[in-house]
Amino acid sequence: MKITGKQIASARELLGLKQTELAAAAGVSNRTIHMFETNQSDPYPATIAKILAELERRGIEFTNGSGIGVRLDNAKAAEYARSVAQAQNETDR
Repeated sequence: MKITGKQIASARELLGLKQTELAAAAGVSNRTIHMFETNQSDPYPATIAKILAELERRGIEFTNGSGIGVRLDNAKAAEYARSVAQAQNETDR
């Protein structure tokens, strides 16, 4: 499936993430996110895979059926939030 920079930007918006936050979480540079979202360059496939994995882990689903789309699976997003909170609680102990 071909993923566009606009889909990445929309996914970030749904999650309330800044470019810098997504870049750090995915292990890529902020410039990579910016250049992709503004259609100035296409990252390497491995880089796109890292970005997608991080967004999908947080509950994002991408579609390219009859139109390009992005949606947030609320159940997956809630599961991610619970896992982050649990990890934080464990580190606070």
